[in-house]
Parts: sequence; structure tokens; C-alpha cells
Amino acid sequence: RIIFFFSSRRRHTRSSLVSWARRCVQETGEILFTMAERLARIFGTEEDKVNCPFYFKIGACRHGDRCTRLHNKPLLSQTVIIPHMYENPPAAVAFSEGTKVPEEALKEAVRHFEDFFEEVFIEMAKYGELEEMSVCDNVGDHLMGNVYAKYYREEDAKSALTALNGRYYAGRIIHCEYSPVTDFREARCRQYDEGTCTRGGYCNFIHMKHVSRTFKRSLFRQMYDDYPEYRRRRGERMKDTKQRSRSRSRKKHRHSKHSKSRSHSRDHHRSRSHSKSHSRHRSRSHERNLAKKTSEERRAMIAMWSKEDENKKDVENNKGPQILQDKTQDTSKGIQQENQVYNSKDKAEEKTNENTNHNPDSNLSLIHIS
Repeated sequence: RIIFFFSSRRRHTRSSLVSWARRCVQETGEILFTMAERLARIFGTEEDKVNCPFYFKIGACRHGDRCTRLHNKPLLSQTVIIPHMYENPPAAVAFSEGTKVPEEALKEAVRHFEDFFEEVFIEMAKYGELEEMSVCDNVGDHLMGNVYAKYYREEDAKSALTALNGRYYAGRIIHCEYSPVTDFREARCRQYDEGTCTRGGYCNFIHMKHVSRTFKRSLFRQMYDDYPEYRRRRGERMKDTKQRSRSRSRKKHRHSKHSKSRSHSRDHHRSRSHSKSHSRHRSRSHERNLAKKTSEERRAMIAMWSKEDENKKDVENNKGPQILQDKTQDTSKGIQQENQVYNSKDKAEEKTNENTNHNPDSNLSLIHIS
């Protein structure tokens, strides 16, 4: 309406207003795209001044409801958190703070934790197939005794949330909620895993309580034995992953073959085109050189080329009789040499016979001896 209002007043400004409006729309679209890209990049990081990065990574914040940033609680998730469910024994709390504790007290604390872990794991497995379960060893108020249970399916997490809310454990009411944590590698304290965390139990990242592999395997084996449908789902998942990996490898192999054939065909095409262009260039240059010369010079060159061709033909035709003459000469020479040899032998035999005939004493001596 604005464009048509101005165009009715000044007709010559209508096209300029349309181009200006299009330019404004394009610039605003680019600005919005860059803003959305930046927000998606900094979401859940320290640069994000709106959303709390600790709640996004850990599922808990030390400031709680007093935090100045937003805690975006998910409406549906694979992970369920039960805050403050496990009560650490005094020996475990003292050990996490860095004080020396006797071995017997530590062994008792480990047994207490394993009993708790087994009981909660079996109860959580009733609602669906568990992928992972962990317990916090932190001493801070926002992480102390938190239990994280991650399921393979969101429907199982939902059924566990509805079934556990309002129940009691060790005389305390259970309050479950969904957690945004799906990858515990970002939530865990790497320095604690390496044994170099200087903050101790008051660290803001998760210090997971250690559970032995054999103990975990026995619990998962028990879960699959009690619920055969979980084992069947696991087999289907493994088949799907194998098929995907095979399809990816086949695609890569086909892509490599296709790229090789394409590169070979390109090289062959380039070589052929290069040879053709080179021959064309030669012929064109030859034609240009002929065109530059005068008619008399061209006639002389043509005559010279014809003479060269005639000389070549004569040489090829004369090669045959020359070869025959050479052969006949060689054979005649060989025959003459043989005749000379035979003549010399005959002369030598004649001389020997003459000598024997002129010496009669030789015959008499032979008769006298006999």
C-alpha cells in the first residue's frame, strides 16, 4: 500500500521503491540467518547469557531457582534424575573431602553403595531397558546423592517417571524429573577421573561413584534374563547398526570406484583432446606458413616434396636386385675357394705317387724283409 501510495504521487519512483523493499527484505533475511546461526552455536555455552550452561550439561545448578539464567527443563527425555536419593555414609563423605579413613570403614561404605545400586537398578529395570545408571559422589547441595537413569527409549523413561513420583524410599518421598543430560562424557569431571581434581567434593561437575565392571555386567545380565523382550530389542538394534555400517562401507566403496572411473575417463578425454588440439594446431600452423609464402615458392616446395618421394620409391625398388647381386657374388666366391682347395689336394696326391714310382729300392727292401 505504501509503494502504490507513493507511486500514485510520483510514477517515476515506483521501480526504485520496489527495489528498495526487496533489498530490505534480503538484508533482514541475512541478518536473521546470521543471528539464528550464532544462537545455535553458543547455546549451552559460557557465551550464552540467557540459558544456564551448567543446567544444560549437568541437569543441576548450584544457584537453583535463584539463578539469573533460564533452566530449560525438557518435556520428554531418555534420562530421569532422582535428586538426593542416595545418602553417603560418614566415611564416604570424609574420604571425598580428603581426610584419612580406615580401610574397614571404606569397605563397609563400598558394600553399602553396592547394595543400594543393585536395589535401585532392579527397580528401574522394571519400566524399561536401561542404557546407563550412575550416582553422584559430590558433596555440594545441588549434586549430593543424585541418581541418573538413562533408558534406550523415551517411553520407558516416561513410565518410570509416572510410577516413581510420590513413592517413598528410606522414609523420604521420591521426586523425579526429566534431565537434559544425554551424554555423560560432557557432564563428568575429567580431572576427577584422572585423579587431579583440586576442588574435591564441591566441584560443579559430576564425580561419579565407581562401580566395578564385573558388578555392572552381572546386573545387566540379570536384567536381560528377567526380561527377554529387552534381549530381543538389543539384537534388533545390533542388526540395524551392522546393516548401517555395511551400507556406509558399500557407499564409500562405490563412491571411490565411481570417482576413480570418472578421473580415468577425464584423463583419457583430456589426453585425446590434447592430441587432437595439438594435431589441429600443427595443421593450422602449416597452412598459415603456406599462405604467407608466394605462389612461386609454394610451387618450388611442392616440386621438392615430389622429388623426395620419387627418390624414396627408387631406393626401395633398387634394394631387391642389389641384394640378389650381392648373394650371387658371395656364392661364386665360395665355389672358387672350394675348387682351389680341391685342386691343391689333387696336386699333393700326384706328387706322392710320383715319388713312390721313381724309388724301386723301397719295394725290394720290403720283399727282402718278408
